[in-house]
Amino acid sequence: MLCAALCVPVAQARLTLDDSLELGQRTAAEFALTIDGEPLPRAVRAIFVMPGERVDIVARELSDGADLVLQTSGAGVLESGSATQWRWQAPREPGLYPLAIYNRDDMSRMRLNVFVKKPYDASRAELDGYRIGPYEPQGLRGRASSAPPDGLVQVTRANRDVALSEHFTLGQFLCHQQPDHWPKYVLVRPRLLEKLERLHTALAEAGFDLDTITVMSGYRTPWYNADIGNTTVYSQHLFGSAADIFVDANGDGRMDDLNSDSRIDTADARWLADLVEAVVAEHPPLAGGMSVYPANSRHGPFVHIDVRGMRVRW
Repeated sequence: MLCAALCVPVAQARLTLDDSLELGQRTAAEFALTIDGEPLPRAVRAIFVMPGERVDIVARELSDGADLVLQTSGAGVLESGSATQWRWQAPREPGLYPLAIYNRDDMSRMRLNVFVKKPYDASRAELDGYRIGPYEPQGLRGRASSAPPDGLVQVTRANRDVALSEHFTLGQFLCHQQPDHWPKYVLVRPRLLEKLERLHTALAEAGFDLDTITVMSGYRTPWYNADIGNTTVYSQHLFGSAADIFVDANGDGRMDDLNSDSRIDTADARWLADLVEAVVAEHPPLAGGMSVYPANSRHGPFVHIDVRGMRVRW
């Protein structure tokens, strides 16, 4: 059986974060958050907003009378606050703005990495010299999930190792283009992070001790997607909704022998796909596309997963 995982004065809430909160540090807390009315899975540690956007944060799964404090890095505006809920307006400048929430009762702490996206005109070919390429002006069949993005997350050498969730970092989802160019840009949907984290939990229950799941391909710019020969203009990779993944506990850069038959082949990718099916069966909102791919001269077998919201197989 899979685990089912997966009044504060304004002035006080604007204290500078203490030095122990390093960029890549992942923290644990005995409470959970709701962001803009949507529960944030416990394993997810990042949100993505536009410049000046207001964010409603509510702490949940607390004991009665819990007293929490929200701290910022001094950026943005804390418009209101209470013992368990806050409204914070993001800065106008794109970048990373960590928030920390402390529970005075048990001293547990949660760090929330808030990424303010850089606005993007979907018809532009580049952003700060990074090739993006044009998005289609409308989503597929009018769906918001494939509409052109209003902004992209800026990735620098300094923030590429920031934790997006318990076991995944920002840099894992970068497009494989312009390796020496900085800044880069990326999209990652929180629901994809949730799906990956729940899969990580399922792998741990199956006996695999992993720091992370290898993301062979995450976000792709429309430019890169066309450059590698893909003709679809609505690939889930373009919207931060997809990842091509494999399990690599031994660090050799290829899929591990997941089914214990002493071979590395497509059967291992199918084993992983079956586990994804089990995860989605327990968490239907994580439904999406999936396909198993064989090894070739460039890579080993892998599995494509996405969170498009409906079951699709090919």
